[in-house]
Amino acid sequence: MISLGFIDGNVTHDDLSILQDGAMESQVHLLKEDMLQVEYAGGLILDVGWYPSFDNHGGFRINVIRNYDWDRPVIALTAHAAGDLVEQLAVAQSAINGELRNVLRTSA
Repeated sequence: MISLGFIDGNVTHDDLSILQDGAMESQVHLLKEDMLQVEYAGGLILDVGWYPSFDNHGGFRINVIRNYDWDRPVIALTAHAAGDLVEQLAVAQSAINGELRNVLRTSA
């Protein structure tokens, strides 16, 4: 299973952690657009999906969204394997932490 223990926000949807840390080809029946959504302070959302859904040749999209502006993500990353996905999630979480620090500085 993919561990999400390093995620700091409020997980509102999680079909991602059930994936095994192995070949995506054997789990293609689980790979869909809505895999993970995490909400944070400051209007930030971490969104993860597999595009196109249920397609062996697809990939994960990891987006950090601010204020529901889906057309202009704060950060947009991709991954094709479970190991790469975990690395990219850590990058996204780090970017979110930076954004949250900026929000706290400007509101202080």
